[in-house]
Amino acid sequence: MTDPSATVEQPHETHPPLDHGMSIGKAAVITIVSVIFVTLSTYAVVKASLSAAMTRVLAVVSLLSLVALVYGLIELALAVIATTAERRRKAREVTERRKGDRARKPTPR
Repeated sequence: MTDPSATVEQPHETHPPLDHGMSIGKAAVITIVSVIFVTLSTYAVVKASLSAAMTRVLAVVSLLSLVALVYGLIELALAVIATTAERRRKAREVTERRKGDRARKPTPR
């Protein structure tokens, strides 16, 4: 009969690599560049010192930059959430590997 007090080393779970989307840096660059384009093109449209055709082109650039700005902000929020989740997952893995006094205690029910 096997000794129930003997601890059996469980193999560590290997998780496949996950794509967490865009990095924080890339999302921040998209957001900053979009803010610059929106600001400059909107200023040029409001100033109205250019021809009508150029004003229309700048208005389209302004709207497209606004869409890119919203996209960048959403991606930035998702990147921050993914980074936080990854840190928590790694911290949980470290906690679960601990043995003895440093091992995670089960929560009482």
